[in-house]
Amino acid sequence: MRKPTLATQILTVNALLILATGAAAIAAARLSLDDVGGFRQALVLVAGILCAVLVNGVVLRRRFAPLDKLIDVMERIDLASPGQRADVPEADSEDVIRLVQAFNRMLGRLEDERTRTAAAVLQGQESERARVARDLHDECNQALTAVLLRLEAHVHSAPEELREELRETKAVAVTAMDELLRLARELRPAALDDHGLEAALRNQLERFSAQTGVPAALRCYDPLTDLADHEQTVVYRVVQESLSNITRHAGASNVVVEIGRDHGRPVVRVVDDGAGFTTTEASDGIGLVGMRERARLARGRVQVTSTPGRGTAVELRLDRDLWVASESEAAA
Repeated sequence: MRKPTLATQILTVNALLILATGAAAIAAARLSLDDVGGFRQALVLVAGILCAVLVNGVVLRRRFAPLDKLIDVMERIDLASPGQRADVPEADSEDVIRLVQAFNRMLGRLEDERTRTAAAVLQGQESERARVARDLHDECNQALTAVLLRLEAHVHSAPEELREELRETKAVAVTAMDELLRLARELRPAALDDHGLEAALRNQLERFSAQTGVPAALRCYDPLTDLADHEQTVVYRVVQESLSNITRHAGASNVVVEIGRDHGRPVVRVVDDGAGFTTTEASDGIGLVGMRERARLARGRVQVTSTPGRGTAVELRLDRDLWVASESEAAA
């Protein structure tokens, strides 16, 4: 059973008090309903009671309207879309204003905590990726190099009927080495640590073009050298996932990656002229959920626009200025 609202409860209590007061007044005045004058006085008193209840209800509804608005805003707030804050301009009492401010401060603390936790998770993931990449490059690659050297030595001393088989085995080992190096680069790109974001993206696009044959250009309007390590990693991974989606689904003939700023905020766009997709197709697992989740780890957001037959644009926007303002507001 649904419980009545606070305004309804207060109105009910006030109405009962008014009725009790009116009944007491009638009893005290000893009005006689048989008398015409007494009957008229009783009607006037009842009308006054009804008017008092009605006015009380109107006043309570107006006073509780900001609280209802605040509840509606609270129900719409989604932590998956950071930066949202409650705004109740109808609030005209100190208590409601304090409640709105407290709710906004709580949102700020929740978003900060979620960001710190997510950043720690991302850092842990990237550290583990870097460790696995080092193991693949140092240990597995060295072991395969030793195998290649042994095979090369045996090729010269082996009987003629075995040399061709040894050469084929050597070719398989070379392919395995190349695959291990590719996996190591995808797990943790050395260029990102050694040369920065712009160089890592150029290297990524060169490999993409070499593997797919699709021309890919990087337009760098700002190298974004001030990004933190985890922010650079998010940018790199979003571009990486976008290129992977283009390879698997788009059938594009041209790809452009743009990095720069919009009103001081870092922006990265990946645009292709491929097949595109609809909103329904996007929900079938093209990797957009993973990109959006990674973007949130860097206090950013990913927006995808696509039209069937007219290509796709993936935009990553790091709203750092907006978050700084939100944090300052939460600390106020």
